[in-house]
Amino acid sequence: MRVGVAEVDFTPPPGLPLMGHTRDDYAARDTHDPLRARALVVANAAGARVALLTLDLCMLNRAQARMMREHIGAHSGLSPDNILVAVTHTHGGPAPISIYRAPAASDAEVESFLKKAAEAVIQADHCLKPAALKVGCASEASLSFNRRLRCRDGKTHMNWEELAPGFMLDCLGPIDPEVCALSVEDGGVAAAALVNFALHPAILDYENHSYTADYIGYLDTALRSICRDDFTTLFFNGCCANVNHINYADPASPRRGYPTAQRVGYVLAAAVARAMRSRAPVTGDTIRVSREMVKLERFKISDSLYKKSKRFLESPQKEKPAGGDGLDSAQSAPLWVRMREQQQVPDAVEVMALRIGSVGIVGLPGEGFCEMGLAIKQNSPAEHTIVIELANDAVGYLPTREAYEQGGYEVTPGATAYAPGCGEKLVESASRQLEQLFEGTGK
Repeated sequence: MRVGVAEVDFTPPPGLPLMGHTRDDYAARDTHDPLRARALVVANAAGARVALLTLDLCMLNRAQARMMREHIGAHSGLSPDNILVAVTHTHGGPAPISIYRAPAASDAEVESFLKKAAEAVIQADHCLKPAALKVGCASEASLSFNRRLRCRDGKTHMNWEELAPGFMLDCLGPIDPEVCALSVEDGGVAAAALVNFALHPAILDYENHSYTADYIGYLDTALRSICRDDFTTLFFNGCCANVNHINYADPASPRRGYPTAQRVGYVLAAAVARAMRSRAPVTGDTIRVSREMVKLERFKISDSLYKKSKRFLESPQKEKPAGGDGLDSAQSAPLWVRMREQQQVPDAVEVMALRIGSVGIVGLPGEGFCEMGLAIKQNSPAEHTIVIELANDAVGYLPTREAYEQGGYEVTPGATAYAPGCGEKLVESASRQLEQLFEGTGK
């Protein structure tokens, strides 16, 4: 195989709105740590070529991802359909799109920093050279917590809420503790690694007004210290829609701020180092890519919620009945009306699957519950399977069917745009595509 790796600092000037929280004044005042785009391009002797690009951003929609893929294709030897574009989901990056009517950067500003970020793939494609790919895994269960809590009032609460002692009964779901590292060896020494782990990068909250990659910036710093000064860390987030870093069972554990992000990044770096110590060569040089557009039924807005939202929008006095997760109706009502007006028209979203030798990779278009990643890995015929969320699109939360019955933040209208069962449809598509890519190989 020939492999190319490149990294680009695409940090825009201060002043752009940050994404991940909803506040009108939530604009970046400075840069705490740079926002980077990192690319891995792999080619085999037969000429097949794929690229994976990760950006320190919260979300990208399908049109923006397509623009980047086509821009890269026009300036490299890559087909746009063979490029996976994913975001790390840091809440400390500029907003390319608006959610809940929160401010976003202008189209010109977004195009500028996205095309700059895309240069990482173009550079990686231009510097392909023979290299060894190796893969290893480790387990790190101390950083992740399922954030959905079953409580004594019979409702689902979130682990960031202030709840009375003894009120919580248990967590409503698992975590995915697997840390996977696909490393690139240059002269027998690891020069870069694609790191896959499922954990929300939302440690920096409303009090942060700086561009930052969150814990991923500290992960990068630590791995450069452990491995080599020019080591490149390509972080691709796993399915972590219902997983964060808050240990509700230990109220004394730190929850927010840069020291907490640093601790998470450093502990994860140690787990990556363990995974790399166990690495073994990727077998075979097959490169194949598959894509499927999956039709999803939209979330149905009830008559009562639609009428309530319309009344609010038509009222001269904008009182603020409760929205989702602290969102007021000024933010939620327009979204609910728009959802109602398009709810009879199904959506079609892209699920992407790749094969690089004995490694299978899946790209999902939204924030999947960790059960989705676990199921895809369980079903996969590949020796190692990497599941990446927020790939080539950002369609919101993708809950399990069971979660809709439990309630909670992620299944409120707007937080998710789709009906129960849609997450399972994406798992089925990913599993089917992997079976086809690895047909005849056995697990």
